[in-house]
Amino acid sequence: MFLVIILAGVMHYIVRDGFGDYVAHVKLQRLAPVQKVLVQYVEEQKDFSGLKMPGVWESLILAVEEVKREEKIAKNQKHQDKTKIEGAPEERRLPPPVNEDGGYLPPYVRGVALLDANADFVAGEPLTLENAMRFPIKNSNNTTIAYWLIRKGPPDNDVLGQHFLAEQVKWSFLLLTLSALISAVLAWLLAGYFKKPMAVLQTGFRRVAAGDLATRLPVNADSEMGEIQRNFNSMTAQLEAQESARRQWVADTSHELRTPLTILRMRNEAMRDGIIQISDEEWQRNLSTISDLTVLIDDLQSVARATESGWDLKMSPIHVQAFLEEALQDNMAAFTASGLTLKMNDLTDAPLYVSADAQRLHQVLRNVLLNSLRYTDAPGETLVEVSREGKYVKIELMDTAPGVSEGSLQHLFERFYRCEGSRNRATGGSGLGLAICEGIVKAHHGKIHAQHSRLGGLSIVVELPLHQVAKTK
Repeated sequence: MFLVIILAGVMHYIVRDGFGDYVAHVKLQRLAPVQKVLVQYVEEQKDFSGLKMPGVWESLILAVEEVKREEKIAKNQKHQDKTKIEGAPEERRLPPPVNEDGGYLPPYVRGVALLDANADFVAGEPLTLENAMRFPIKNSNNTTIAYWLIRKGPPDNDVLGQHFLAEQVKWSFLLLTLSALISAVLAWLLAGYFKKPMAVLQTGFRRVAAGDLATRLPVNADSEMGEIQRNFNSMTAQLEAQESARRQWVADTSHELRTPLTILRMRNEAMRDGIIQISDEEWQRNLSTISDLTVLIDDLQSVARATESGWDLKMSPIHVQAFLEEALQDNMAAFTASGLTLKMNDLTDAPLYVSADAQRLHQVLRNVLLNSLRYTDAPGETLVEVSREGKYVKIELMDTAPGVSEGSLQHLFERFYRCEGSRNRATGGSGLGLAICEGIVKAHHGKIHAQHSRLGGLSIVVELPLHQVAKTK
């Protein structure tokens, strides 16, 4: 309705103003013969002072009309002589319209004023600039010698013009009223169309706010509202998955902490009751259990930091090949003692650098190598390959049998995930090592994933963004 009111006002102004301009330009065209006479008059008299005398302006207009009338009669007479029509009735000329003052002035001079070159009034009807348009009168030298001041719109006594303007305004308002009614009907229909799905959506949000994360909305169609409903379902599905993961995380954490604590409590109760004799060996077992519990707590803290993206990284350029050789050298003795071989294969022909936290990157390598050491059957092999893949440095750590099933690959980085088969956690470990590795790698804007090894075991692939080292001259 606000828009319709604005359009009504604008259209009313445009119709009245446009019609007024049209009437003023029509009068200007009909004043052309008078303008020619005025130009000749100024050339002879040098000014308009004579036209200010009473009756001179009216006499000039009537003289122009008389000339026009005579020209018209002569033209009609010539046409009659050419056609030679005998017995034609004699043409009767009607007198020109009578002015309000009793003079015979034509309609086109109504609402017209003549101004001199200084825009001072000379003759005609006194007008104001607010309701009139000014047109220059120029001589043969294109010099402005006077001005026409023509009132916009039809005069009050122009019944036909006023009727035309009123009809235009009436039909404009009628069309606008019809548009308002149609808009109201469409708005009502659209409101009803959107009200029902919006109410369903509002109910869904209330249920989610109340804790019902299993809420799903029916998707009606491939429309904007359907897209909102699909996004709502996707959001609630993610929230439900996160809540389920949180609950599983709490349950798994409680289980992992309860196991060593239960063992420690039972052993101490047995020592207290005399079932087990107190000895240095038993105390050493207790200390070993406490050590395992400490490692588990540290791993839990690392996973929590990875989940919250709270790694405090100290980034610096690292030479990848040299870094890997040093890490392998540190773990060589443990692999040899377990009957495994550990070696590196450099597939590049130039030094590669990454921007990383050396301590955290070493933690990733240590966790992956420790898993390979624990779960690879002897005699076996662990191979580390380094290569360049576009803008990334690719580090692949692969080992020999046993491997993992296809279904287990996508779950290896989940917290406390237990592998079925030979590569399980019977040999120890908190089950958080790969989850920690994933958090560290992602904090470095890299990627990590697991796949089957071509050696028959498991392969962990780490990709880190390549660091461009400035060349020295």
